[in-house]
Amino acid sequence: MLTAAFKHVVLLACLARGFAFAMNMQDPDTDFAFLEFEPYPSVGGDRFSGLPVAKSSEHRAWRLAGQLSFPAGKAGDNQFFGSFKSTLLDRDIIYGNRILNDGVLQRYWMSGGSTWPGSDGQNSLVLAGVGVNSDFADVSLYDFNTEWIASHSWTLNPSLILGLGLDVQQYFHKYQPYPLVFLDWKVTDRTKLKWDADYLEMRRFLNPWLCFTAGLRLNLEFFALKQDADFEYRSMGLETGFQYAVGGNFYARIKYKELVYGRETLGLPDGSHHTRGMDAGRSLRLNLAYGL
Repeated sequence: MLTAAFKHVVLLACLARGFAFAMNMQDPDTDFAFLEFEPYPSVGGDRFSGLPVAKSSEHRAWRLAGQLSFPAGKAGDNQFFGSFKSTLLDRDIIYGNRILNDGVLQRYWMSGGSTWPGSDGQNSLVLAGVGVNSDFADVSLYDFNTEWIASHSWTLNPSLILGLGLDVQQYFHKYQPYPLVFLDWKVTDRTKLKWDADYLEMRRFLNPWLCFTAGLRLNLEFFALKQDADFEYRSMGLETGFQYAVGGNFYARIKYKELVYGRETLGLPDGSHHTRGMDAGRSLRLNLAYGL
């Protein structure tokens, strides 16, 4: 949930200032839009193990996500933007012998904000968003959440941008702050390093259109369930794969992810909460994006 705002820092600042790296690599600063499919293959009959066992069936589980970002006008040096994101997650949340969710878990999130340039290649951003994360069994205010982000970036030299910020998320009657870091560094003519809030990735270009990627990704997902139950998980995974510039600013990506840390928390209708580590997990992530 954290990456979209940092991408806007670079994207809309570039639109406003005409900034671009002097590189021959075909690599977008940000994604205007993407569609992503992430199937979770079964390994030894299991995918994720923990207190709430998450299995859609004996043979499949999947996640489908999409995003559409768009400029929304200018006022002086302020560039306004909007972003819509959605996620569908096919996982059954089970406690004991009882399935606590009612069908596919769904997330819909709408945000708006502004960026404006400063001196010497500096740029600032503010963003506010509202979303609903739910199984849509019995929607109430408990299913809605909000997010506020503020950040600032510096162009240290033509090959290096650094950004810092703060993300505050409100959900399940709690407020959760997250520090944000952004780094876009052209290390060599063939190598880039990107730290974009919730992922850190090295990209090694084999040619201007194809690069090998390796890094780590942090994930936070939460959903309100029926009868005021809730489910939340945090994870960190190692990723490796490839990115290919299809043409016309479209990019295809395939990533393999191996879970190295994860915790799931299940809130029951009686108000009790149960947390346990996720012992294993792996997935493929197929992504088609349009970016500049």
